[in-house]
Amino acid sequence: MSRWIDLTGKLEDGMWNYGAPFPEVVIEKVADAALFGYEGHAFQLHSLAGTYLETANHLFPDRERLGDVSIDRLKTRAWVAQLPNKRPFESIGAAELEEAVGSVLEPGDALLIATGWDAYWNREGFTESSPYFEPEAMEWIIARDVGLLGMDITSIEDPRKPGGEMTLLARYYAKDRLMVAPLVNLREAGRGPWTLLALPLHIPDACAAPCRAVLFEP
Repeated sequence: MSRWIDLTGKLEDGMWNYGAPFPEVVIEKVADAALFGYEGHAFQLHSLAGTYLETANHLFPDRERLGDVSIDRLKTRAWVAQLPNKRPFESIGAAELEEAVGSVLEPGDALLIATGWDAYWNREGFTESSPYFEPEAMEWIIARDVGLLGMDITSIEDPRKPGGEMTLLARYYAKDRLMVAPLVNLREAGRGPWTLLALPLHIPDACAAPCRAVLFEP
């Protein structure tokens, strides 16, 4: 029997957000069965709402968008780096990634990083005090040619840095790689390997979009 783990955080009205220029997430009931004979909802979302899949176009205007990503790249072998629970503003280093996944990664694999930060989903400070990567951790990831990077934190960069300083993310996107974040339930996954499916909304000209991300063992 196949085993599945849903890595997708819930989209909810008034949920956590990255702040301006992104609008608040709004999920509003606009049709009630008692009045209309059916139910319906209106959604106000944006490219980085909830769990999302992101492309290099997020930082580089001339790079691939969602419509340029072939569907086969959205299904990939995945390994999970189970790190100790991270505190607010605590960094992630290369040595702990090496210890967690060792030499199992092959070029193009997905690397998913579990820090336990998903326990703070929709709690105060979820984005503002997120753990983040040290530069050598990003170099470790790039050196192993990770094709898709996933994590349960909301920030690759130190969130205390001024907005727009995305040097580590730019280094990752120097090649057309993919990212999916923030994830939930990674603690259930062990190390793997798994098969990851990360399927974004079909918005071809967007740099990113909310997605459904799941792990499964055939």
